[in-house]
Amino acid sequence: MKTSYILMIVTVIAKLFGLLREKALAQFFGTAIIADVFLVAFQIPMTFTNVISGATANGYIPIYDKVKQGESKSKADLFTSNLTNITFLIAFIVSIIGIIFARPLVKVMAIGFGEEELELCIFMTRVALLSLGATSVFSIFKAYLQIERKFVVSISHAIIMNLIIIVSMWISYKTSEMYLAVGILCAFVFQYIIFLPFIRKSGYKHSFKIDFKDENLKAMLKIIIPVLISTSVIELNFIISKSLASSLFEGAISTLNYAYKLQSFVTGIVITSITTAVYPEMARLGALKDYNGLKKQTSEAIFTMALLVIPASVGLFIFAEPIVKLLFVGGAFSNEDAKITAITLSFYAIGIIGIGIREIISRVFYTIMDAKTPVINSVIMVVLNVILSIVLVDKWGIRGLAFATSLSFIIGAILIVFSLKRKLGSVITKTTTKDVLKVVFASALMGLGSRLVFNFLLGSIGSNLSLIVSIAVAGIIYIVSLFVFRPSEINTLINKLKNKRK
Repeated sequence: MKTSYILMIVTVIAKLFGLLREKALAQFFGTAIIADVFLVAFQIPMTFTNVISGATANGYIPIYDKVKQGESKSKADLFTSNLTNITFLIAFIVSIIGIIFARPLVKVMAIGFGEEELELCIFMTRVALLSLGATSVFSIFKAYLQIERKFVVSISHAIIMNLIIIVSMWISYKTSEMYLAVGILCAFVFQYIIFLPFIRKSGYKHSFKIDFKDENLKAMLKIIIPVLISTSVIELNFIISKSLASSLFEGAISTLNYAYKLQSFVTGIVITSITTAVYPEMARLGALKDYNGLKKQTSEAIFTMALLVIPASVGLFIFAEPIVKLLFVGGAFSNEDAKITAITLSFYAIGIIGIGIREIISRVFYTIMDAKTPVINSVIMVVLNVILSIVLVDKWGIRGLAFATSLSFIIGAILIVFSLKRKLGSVITKTTTKDVLKVVFASALMGLGSRLVFNFLLGSIGSNLSLIVSIAVAGIIYIVSLFVFRPSEINTLINKLKNKRK
């Protein structure tokens, strides 16, 4: 898991730039309607990129590994060239269709927009959709770099994207909101420049040949279509929430976005880092049909994820309001905006563990060439989210949308674990279950102790400084609790440290 921890450090840096982007949006536009317009226009190409990136990584990596082991690297690279060429053509066609039908697309994404904001959002969306060809092709090369173990560079591109968007926000604030559209386009296209030297160093040579009859392509298509559906579930759930939020109050979409981005800060750092690091090895074990090794790898990944996600979720839930105030209050973002955002964040925090378990287990199914089960699971989750969102939004407003999303992920995680148990047997061992329960107890003590410290300090040193001190105390309590409860993974780490001293 060493690679996972290295990736987390890099991801933290990338995600900090993502938070700076959200801070810039809050500072310049707050929860005003222009913020909502930007978020919808940004979400449409971002959703496409995330879905394609997830599908290509999960469908492409096992096929590439199979071709490389069965034939040669040059044949695998030729397959990569063919795939990128075809993907570019498809993305180009999709972008043209998206530009033509931008109006109904935006209406679906934001059912509560008035005519003025609708027209502005349609324009920004059409400009942003011009980036689909580049983002689709480089999604494949991102997976290629992960196969080549160039994990750090494969996730660093987000830093460039966020810097470009921040600059465009500043220019738009000073001049015209039209520049936001140009900023989105430039950010999506130019963020991948850093990939080029690393792809070249890997020995990859691109071929512009297109072969729709390639057997490897056909094999991948059998996987990628259901994977496309499965990996899009997180994006789709958030799109549903934003669409319903657009009819609640002005700024509801941006409020939901700020809360969701803080939640995704945790999921991006921990869950994405772990799955990125372990999936190539999972694919190798799946190709070799080493199912015992695959189950062991999965169990370790779940514990590592729980070790970091559970305390982070507790922290987000308990300190939602001071975290939001620290990061966003100022400029156009008021204390009242912070309160609404914090409540939404606390409900999002509940579902993070469900996202983590589901992401890891889904990849086990992909490695054994079963994409059908994750698809069924995704459909169930989306249906649950729609039903729960419609029911809860009437009762709890924006909080109900966040809670509905979290519940759908938790239920989806439980169902997919049972599905895998029927397929391969239990991948979550009794030892892992006991270790996770120890993590839960340690996290509970951490949350209780740090909140008491925060309440004690709040009256004397202010919210921001109290939060920082409380986070430090939380870290100490959590580490001490882990050493007291001694999960097996912690015992392994202690033994390694003892052996090094010898």
